[in-house]
Amino acid sequence: MSWIVVLTLGTKVGATTALLVAGKDIRDQPGWGSGLWWLTKLTPYLAIACAIALAMMREHDAILPLSAMAVFVAIAVPLKIRQRRVRIRRRRPT
Repeated sequence: MSWIVVLTLGTKVGATTALLVAGKDIRDQPGWGSGLWWLTKLTPYLAIACAIALAMMREHDAILPLSAMAVFVAIAVPLKIRQRRVRIRRRRPT
């Protein structure tokens, strides 16, 4: 399970790097940029869930900080998704 955490967070870093290199306009367009943007938002959910499961099995001291990170992810990701939808809506001509 720890390899899942490493793989998902590595994927997030790679997708974020690709989006930063490509520019802001690419991530809101349909295609690979949009897919990478969604990847950067969904991978933390899987990574934090696996990290908490690992902490429950091995390191009980890590459960509280990881739970706090889970709360942060549960609040921050939907806010970023909402911001993206508003940004895309503003760009569309009416």
